[in-house]
Amino acid sequence: MAGCIITISREYGSGGRIIGQALAEQLNIPFYDRGLVEMISAKSGLSEKFINEAELYREEAIKYAGYDVTLQMPLTHVVFHAESEVIQKIADEGDCVIVGRCADYVLQNRKDALNVFVYASIENRIERVKKLYGDKVNNVKAFIKRYDKDRAAYYDYYTDKKWGDLRSYHLSVNSDMGIDSCVEIIKTAYNKWKDGVQLI
Repeated sequence: MAGCIITISREYGSGGRIIGQALAEQLNIPFYDRGLVEMISAKSGLSEKFINEAELYREEAIKYAGYDVTLQMPLTHVVFHAESEVIQKIADEGDCVIVGRCADYVLQNRKDALNVFVYASIENRIERVKKLYGDKVNNVKAFIKRYDKDRAAYYDYYTDKKWGDLRSYHLSVNSDMGIDSCVEIIKTAYNKWKDGVQLI
């Protein structure tokens, strides 16, 4: 039976991380999201705070987000290279779910990688973010759009793809149908892939 690494890219507030975590629990395979940051930090020597924020630098700021004089490259480049090495390492260890971090691009040459994109209506995304942050965010809709724009800039800068372009993924799911439904759909794709029925 073949292996399967599931990568999940997602719009902010779509519930992609929740879906990924539930999926990993039901499949009984490792889940990498925030724990991935710790591993990248250990690999790069950079703080977890900087790594968490690296994805939010706009394209024009990426080159100027600090400089590693020993490696002669911007610190965001150090982050990307470190996360790429970490992602490849954990993919080599077996089935898992990886959320974000350009994992779909990093693993694009692997036949055992199932790339998923999670999206949702702006109304449901706003509702989810409000539950998460309460009154800490004034204009939630603008906050979501800014977050997605920054995430897209990071992805587009470091890959030869466009963030959110459906052609970059094997499967796209709308979380408006419910978290459980999305998990079941991805599980079906996972099991088909494990049985040797590839979606491409």
